[in-house]
Amino acid sequence: MNLQNIDWSLYAIIDQEWLGGRDIQWVTKQIIQGGAGIIQYRNKVSEDKKCYQESKKIRVITQKYHIPFIINDRIDIALAVDTDGIHLGKDDLPLSVARKILGNNKIIGFSVRSYSDYQHAKYADYLGIGAIYPTKTKKNYPLTELKLIHEIRKKSSIPIVGIGGITMENLAPVIQSGVNGIAMISALLSSEDIKNTTLQFIKAINKAKKAESSN
Repeated sequence: MNLQNIDWSLYAIIDQEWLGGRDIQWVTKQIIQGGAGIIQYRNKVSEDKKCYQESKKIRVITQKYHIPFIINDRIDIALAVDTDGIHLGKDDLPLSVARKILGNNKIIGFSVRSYSDYQHAKYADYLGIGAIYPTKTKKNYPLTELKLIHEIRKKSSIPIVGIGGITMENLAPVIQSGVNGIAMISALLSSEDIKNTTLQFIKAINKAKKAESSN
Protein backbone atom coordinates (compact mmCIF):
# COMPACT_ATOMS: atom_id res chain seq x y z
CA MET A 1 0.00 0.00 0.00
CA ASN A 2 1.27 3.47 -0.92
CA LEU A 3 1.74 5.47 2.28
CA GLN A 4 1.41 8.68 0.31
CA ASN A 5 -2.24 7.85 -0.43
CA ILE A 6 -3.21 7.48 3.23
CA ASP A 7 -4.95 10.32 5.02
CA TRP A 8 -3.23 10.26 8.42
CA SER A 9 -5.19 13.20 9.82
CA LEU A 10 -7.32 11.04 12.11
CA TYR A 11 -5.98 7.61 12.97
CA ALA A 12 -8.83 5.85 14.80
CA ILE A 13 -8.10 3.01 17.21
CA ILE A 14 -10.95 0.64 17.98
CA ASP A 15 -10.17 -0.77 21.40
CA GLN A 16 -12.18 -3.80 22.53
CA GLU A 17 -12.39 -2.43 26.07
CA TRP A 18 -14.08 0.78 24.85
CA LEU A 19 -16.78 -0.78 22.68
CA GLY A 20 -19.30 -0.97 25.48
CA GLY A 21 -21.18 -3.84 23.87
CA ARG A 22 -21.72 -1.99 20.59
CA ASP A 23 -21.43 -3.86 17.31
CA ILE A 24 -17.88 -3.53 16.03
CA GLN A 25 -18.90 -3.19 12.38
CA TRP A 26 -21.34 -0.41 13.25
CA VAL A 27 -18.63 1.42 15.20
CA THR A 28 -16.18 1.01 12.32
CA LYS A 29 -18.70 2.42 9.84
CA GLN A 30 -19.43 5.41 12.07
CA ILE A 31 -15.76 6.25 12.38
CA ILE A 32 -15.07 5.89 8.66
CA GLN A 33 -18.17 7.84 7.65
CA GLY A 34 -17.03 10.54 10.05
CA GLY A 35 -13.81 10.91 8.08
CA ALA A 36 -11.10 8.78 9.71
CA GLY A 37 -8.42 7.83 7.20
CA ILE A 38 -6.97 4.75 8.88
CA ILE A 39 -8.26 2.20 11.40
CA GLN A 40 -6.42 0.15 14.00
CA TYR A 41 -7.89 -2.69 16.07
CA ARG A 42 -6.50 -3.04 19.60
CA ASN A 43 -7.50 -5.95 21.81
CA LYS A 44 -5.59 -6.67 25.03
CA VAL A 45 -8.34 -8.65 26.76
CA SER A 46 -9.98 -11.25 24.50
CA GLU A 47 -9.04 -14.79 23.58
CA ASP A 48 -7.50 -15.41 20.17
CA LYS A 49 -10.72 -16.61 18.57
CA LYS A 50 -12.67 -13.45 19.38
CA CYS A 51 -9.77 -11.25 18.34
CA TYR A 52 -9.71 -13.04 15.00
CA GLN A 53 -13.48 -12.86 14.52
CA GLU A 54 -13.70 -9.17 15.37
CA SER A 55 -10.75 -8.41 13.11
CA LYS A 56 -12.50 -10.16 10.22
CA LYS A 57 -15.59 -8.03 10.82
CA ILE A 58 -13.57 -4.82 10.71
CA ARG A 59 -11.73 -6.02 7.61
CA VAL A 60 -15.00 -6.36 5.71
CA ILE A 61 -15.86 -2.72 6.41
CA THR A 62 -12.41 -1.26 5.76
CA GLN A 63 -12.21 -3.08 2.44
CA LYS A 64 -15.63 -1.78 1.45
CA TYR A 65 -14.54 1.81 2.12
CA HIS A 66 -10.92 1.32 0.96
CA ILE A 67 -9.51 2.35 4.33
CA PRO A 68 -6.19 0.91 5.60
CA PHE A 69 -6.60 -1.54 8.47
CA ILE A 70 -3.87 -2.10 11.07
CA ILE A 71 -3.75 -4.69 13.86
CA ASN A 72 -2.12 -3.84 17.18
CA ASP A 73 0.58 -6.31 18.30
CA ARG A 74 -0.86 -9.51 16.82
CA ILE A 75 1.12 -10.47 13.75
CA ASP A 76 -0.65 -13.86 13.65
CA ILE A 77 -4.04 -12.15 13.41
CA ALA A 78 -2.67 -9.70 10.85
CA LEU A 79 -1.62 -12.61 8.65
CA ALA A 80 -4.83 -14.56 9.20
CA VAL A 81 -7.06 -11.62 8.27
CA ASP A 82 -4.67 -10.17 5.69
CA THR A 83 -4.69 -6.70 7.20
CA ASP A 84 -2.80 -3.84 5.61
CA GLY A 85 -0.30 -3.85 8.42
CA ILE A 86 0.58 -4.08 12.09
CA HIS A 87 1.47 -1.73 14.91
CA LEU A 88 4.19 -2.75 17.36
CA GLY A 89 5.89 -1.42 20.47
CA LYS A 90 9.41 -1.89 21.78
CA ASP A 91 8.37 -4.93 23.85
CA ASP A 92 6.73 -6.69 20.89
CA LEU A 93 8.26 -8.67 18.05
CA PRO A 94 11.36 -6.88 16.70
CA LEU A 95 10.60 -4.75 13.65
CA SER A 96 13.24 -6.50 11.56
CA VAL A 97 11.56 -9.86 12.23
CA ALA A 98 8.10 -8.45 11.53
CA ARG A 99 9.34 -7.08 8.22
CA LYS A 100 10.73 -10.48 7.21
CA ILE A 101 7.41 -12.13 8.03
CA LEU A 102 5.14 -9.52 6.45
CA GLY A 103 7.28 -8.49 3.50
CA ASN A 104 7.65 -5.03 2.04
CA ASN A 105 4.03 -4.53 0.97
CA LYS A 106 2.60 -4.31 4.48
CA ILE A 107 2.60 -1.29 6.78
CA ILE A 108 4.51 -1.47 10.05
CA GLY A 109 3.91 1.16 12.71
CA PHE A 110 6.00 1.63 15.83
CA SER A 111 5.26 3.26 19.18
CA VAL A 112 7.80 5.84 20.33
CA ARG A 113 8.05 7.39 23.80
CA SER A 114 11.68 8.51 23.71
CA TYR A 115 14.51 9.22 21.33
CA SER A 116 15.95 5.84 22.27
CA ASP A 117 12.76 4.18 20.98
CA TYR A 118 13.07 6.12 17.74
CA GLN A 119 16.57 4.74 17.23
CA HIS A 120 15.04 1.25 17.03
CA ALA A 121 12.46 2.24 14.40
CA LYS A 122 14.55 1.44 11.33
CA TYR A 123 11.96 -0.82 9.68
CA ALA A 124 8.90 1.24 10.60
CA ASP A 125 6.71 2.92 7.98
CA TYR A 126 5.16 5.32 10.47
CA LEU A 127 5.51 6.32 14.12
CA GLY A 128 2.96 6.75 16.89
CA ILE A 129 4.46 9.16 19.41
CA GLY A 130 3.06 9.63 22.92
CA ALA A 131 1.34 9.70 25.28
CA ILE A 132 1.24 13.44 24.73
CA TYR A 133 -1.34 14.12 27.46
CA PRO A 134 -2.70 12.01 30.35
CA THR A 135 -4.92 9.30 28.91
CA LYS A 136 -7.73 7.11 30.24
CA THR A 137 -6.58 4.28 28.00
CA LYS A 138 -3.21 3.84 29.70
CA LYS A 139 -3.28 5.08 33.28
CA ASN A 140 -0.01 6.26 34.87
CA TYR A 141 1.61 6.19 31.42
CA PRO A 142 4.74 8.37 31.11
CA LEU A 143 4.12 11.52 29.07
CA THR A 144 6.13 12.47 26.01
CA GLU A 145 7.04 16.10 25.39
CA LEU A 146 6.17 17.66 22.06
CA LYS A 147 9.80 18.63 21.56
CA LEU A 148 10.52 14.94 20.83
CA ILE A 149 8.22 15.16 17.81
CA HIS A 150 10.01 18.33 16.66
CA GLU A 151 13.35 16.54 17.04
CA ILE A 152 12.29 13.40 15.17
CA ARG A 153 10.56 15.37 12.41
CA LYS A 154 13.87 17.10 11.63
CA LYS A 155 15.46 13.69 11.06
CA SER A 156 12.67 11.71 9.42
CA SER A 157 10.03 12.26 6.75
CA ILE A 158 7.91 9.18 7.53
CA PRO A 159 4.36 9.77 8.80
CA ILE A 160 3.99 10.59 12.50
CA VAL A 161 0.81 10.49 14.54
CA GLY A 162 0.54 11.92 18.03
CA ILE A 163 -1.41 9.92 20.58
CA GLY A 164 -2.58 10.12 24.17
CA GLY A 165 -5.31 12.22 25.75
CA ILE A 166 -5.82 14.40 22.68
CA THR A 167 -9.02 16.44 22.59
CA MET A 168 -10.42 19.17 20.37
CA GLU A 169 -9.23 21.69 22.95
CA ASN A 170 -5.59 20.56 23.06
CA LEU A 171 -4.90 19.15 19.59
CA ALA A 172 -3.54 22.35 18.00
CA PRO A 173 -0.09 22.20 19.69
CA VAL A 174 0.22 18.56 18.60
CA ILE A 175 -0.52 19.44 14.97
CA GLN A 176 1.95 22.33 15.21
CA SER A 177 4.68 19.99 16.46
CA GLY A 178 4.99 18.41 13.02
CA VAL A 179 2.73 15.36 13.11
CA ASN A 180 0.77 14.16 10.09
CA GLY A 181 -2.23 13.46 12.25
CA ILE A 182 -3.52 12.34 15.62
CA ALA A 183 -4.53 8.93 16.92
CA MET A 184 -7.35 8.47 19.38
CA ILE A 185 -9.37 5.88 21.21
CA SER A 186 -11.44 7.17 24.12
CA ALA A 187 -12.26 10.56 22.61
CA LEU A 188 -14.15 8.75 19.86
CA LEU A 189 -15.42 5.60 21.51
CA SER A 190 -16.72 7.33 24.64
CA SER A 191 -19.05 9.40 22.46
CA GLU A 192 -22.71 8.51 22.01
CA ASP A 193 -22.53 9.98 18.50
CA ILE A 194 -19.30 8.55 17.13
CA LYS A 195 -19.81 9.73 13.55
CA ASN A 196 -20.46 13.34 14.52
CA THR A 197 -17.60 13.37 17.02
CA THR A 198 -15.26 12.09 14.31
CA LEU A 199 -16.51 14.80 11.94
CA GLN A 200 -15.88 17.48 14.57
CA PHE A 201 -12.35 16.22 15.18
CA ILE A 202 -11.64 16.28 11.44
CA LYS A 203 -12.79 19.91 11.31
CA ALA A 204 -10.62 20.82 14.31
CA ILE A 205 -7.59 19.04 12.84
CA ASN A 206 -8.00 20.74 9.45
CA LYS A 207 -8.41 24.10 11.16
CA ALA A 208 -5.20 23.56 13.15
CA LYS A 209 -3.35 22.45 10.00
CA LYS A 210 -4.54 25.51 8.11
CA ALA A 211 -3.46 27.80 10.93
CA GLU A 212 -0.04 26.12 11.04
CA SER A 213 0.50 26.38 7.27
CA SER A 214 -0.31 30.10 7.32
CA ASN A 215 2.38 30.83 9.94
